[in-house]
Amino acid sequence: MALTERELLERAKDGDLEAFAEFVRTFERRIRTVLYRLLDDGRDVDEAVQDTFVQAWRNLERFRGDAAPYTWLYRIAVNEALMRRRRKKLPTSELQETMVAGGEDAFAAADTRAFLIERLRQLPVEQRSAVVLRDVEGLSNEEVAQALEISLAAAKSRIHRGRTQLREELECWERDQRDG
Repeated sequence: MALTERELLERAKDGDLEAFAEFVRTFERRIRTVLYRLLDDGRDVDEAVQDTFVQAWRNLERFRGDAAPYTWLYRIAVNEALMRRRRKKLPTSELQETMVAGGEDAFAAADTRAFLIERLRQLPVEQRSAVVLRDVEGLSNEEVAQALEISLAAAKSRIHRGRTQLREELECWERDQRDG
């Protein structure tokens, strides 16, 4: 029987390296995806993934179980990405982002997706992080708040503002596509 994420962390706290290795295998892909969306350079992503799990290992005792294990890990990953961006003084308007856009026509969907990716890059980092965690990664509002270490109200506000801006820009772009 497979262990739950929480059980893996508890065993890792007790020094079980195999449990922690399984925890890493469980979340490495998702953490890499989040970091890819928050960082510009593939080498930075690789290093940030590794550093995220190193920080998680070093801070296992700090996991209290208030949040889900992946929310705790996302918080570490987001903090790692933000630290790297500050250290490199990268502009916060340039993040590589992917969003899945619906649509019947594959070309129209690809155009819409490309437009949304570009517009998402232009969102302020606070809104972008919240929208990515909520709409791309599928976290709940509460989990977004925990991952970003902000209040639930602030998380909802950032998500709402980011979505509203994207929606308005998409509607304008679609009108231009239809009329142009």
